[in-house]
Amino acid sequence: MSLSTIFKRILKSEIQSKMGISRTGRPRKLSIDEAINCIFLLVRTGMQWRELRPENASYVTVSNTMHTWLRKGIFESAYMKVLQLYRKHHPVKYYCVDSTFIKNVYGTDCIGRSPVDRGRKASKLSVVTDQNGMIHAFHSAKGNVPDVCLLESTLRSMIGNVDSVELFADKGYDSKRNRMVCAAVGLKDRISRKRCKTGKRQNGKRVVVENVFAWLDKYRRLILRYEVHISTYEAFTMFAAGNILCNRFLHL
Repeated sequence: MSLSTIFKRILKSEIQSKMGISRTGRPRKLSIDEAINCIFLLVRTGMQWRELRPENASYVTVSNTMHTWLRKGIFESAYMKVLQLYRKHHPVKYYCVDSTFIKNVYGTDCIGRSPVDRGRKASKLSVVTDQNGMIHAFHSAKGNVPDVCLLESTLRSMIGNVDSVELFADKGYDSKRNRMVCAAVGLKDRISRKRCKTGKRQNGKRVVVENVFAWLDKYRRLILRYEVHISTYEAFTMFAAGNILCNRFLHL
């Protein structure tokens, strides 16, 4: 999967508007286009920072540039703009929510013992998607936090307005509080109930969120958590999700 021209253009526009143009000091050797291409190469292939070979700068310059953009909230604002363009032509029909474990390598925050990986430290990524698998909310948590405790915080991180549509979730989200949370934000809960058999129609709609995690795993940097801070991992996830959205729905 290549880097989308539309996503690159939106990301570049956000960088120029938030960073401005410096008229003092030495001219920058690393251009915005080259920095974006290097970040895409890193996220897509999972290569090490020191393996990057920009023409007129070092990998340290690329890393420092990326973290500067991260502190300015550029990745989040770029994804928000991409999602707004997408929603103009693809209104939300229903939402799906689920989470996935991320095995930890170098992370120091937002980690907990995973109950499905022999107690090894991990993080969790909880997302809300629409009927096409496009992500409308990102939320990170410790690996030992159960899904039933993640719904409220995940809905709180929704990008843009929340449409009054159905929300599909598996039995791990079944609780009275979660049903009250859905009602409070105007969602029609379709959370599978424990000790009840789920139908093919409900499972068929909910499976789209599993496809999202498979698409993100194509970006090999996201399979394991190499980033020390969870905010960096979230920025890389938004970068990958924005590129996926543009490649699938926002063609030139």
